[in-house]
Amino acid sequence: MNNIILQLQKNNDDSILNNNNVIFDETISMIGNISYNNITGTITISENGLYIIDWYVAMQSIFGSPSVIFKLISDKGHEFDSNSPNKTGNMNGIAILDVSDAPINISLVNTSNTTVFFSNTIPSKANLRVFYLNSDIADNSSCFALEQFAHVLEQIVNIYQGDSVSIFSNRLATVSGPIHSLYKAPDAESIPMLILQSEEESFAFNIDKITMLYFPNSIYDDSITYLSPPSLFPQNCDTDQLKNIYNYVTVGDSISVTAGPNTSASGDVHINEYGIIVVADATSTIFMMTPHIFSITVNEEGGFSGQKPILVSTANV
Repeated sequence: MNNIILQLQKNNDDSILNNNNVIFDETISMIGNISYNNITGTITISENGLYIIDWYVAMQSIFGSPSVIFKLISDKGHEFDSNSPNKTGNMNGIAILDVSDAPINISLVNTSNTTVFFSNTIPSKANLRVFYLNSDIADNSSCFALEQFAHVLEQIVNIYQGDSVSIFSNRLATVSGPIHSLYKAPDAESIPMLILQSEEESFAFNIDKITMLYFPNSIYDDSITYLSPPSLFPQNCDTDQLKNIYNYVTVGDSISVTAGPNTSASGDVHINEYGIIVVADATSTIFMMTPHIFSITVNEEGGFSGQKPILVSTANV
């Protein structure tokens, strides 16, 4: 499904009678299967899905009512209130609308039991936006790559518990120590922090900043599994970069990689997955996060070079 976006604005200072729709006189953006009738003030959503709708109204005055009330009302029976005890100022509202029987018509309606007036000294009297939330595919390919890394880390902290690891990042510092655990907030979903811990101190790392994990004395464990990309891989610039690297490199290639300001690595490709490349030999392993890779050089002769993975950084802590 394509993007569906609508943004409307009311610039004229026409007042709104009770139970009348707000008439937006400017369509700022309209993309996808959605339309607006600027005569009736009715928005028509023509595809099922989950939508976020938000709006604001800037009032100047009303007569005979203690408050201002605007409702987002659909022809399917939905009603979402926004109200204010102040007769002058801005009032905001938001709705999450689950459309299962499109088309559906919605309007922003004055239900204050009186006429609402607007100031002629401000340019925008009201604004409304509609966004479609595509829940069928991942937010973007960067999110998938991060979830891939988190999935692998859950296995790594068990397989290599206590083993020495060096963490390279897209910052200058590199940290080494025993791998310990993952930390995830009680209300976090899938992305944890990685914990290194020794007798003297511990470090917690945001994993989206990690470019490489280097295990100098640990062999690769073939029981590690990887996530498959979604069947509807979002087609955007992030996807292109993941696909480029995945297709450029082949298992068995001897490669040299740069990532971050002072990090380079080389070795034989043992695993090539969307989001992660692993180079390994009989004694050591490097996990490379492909979204952070700057350059890759592939040995023109191809095949295994037999060399021990080498990882170099000029900045260490």
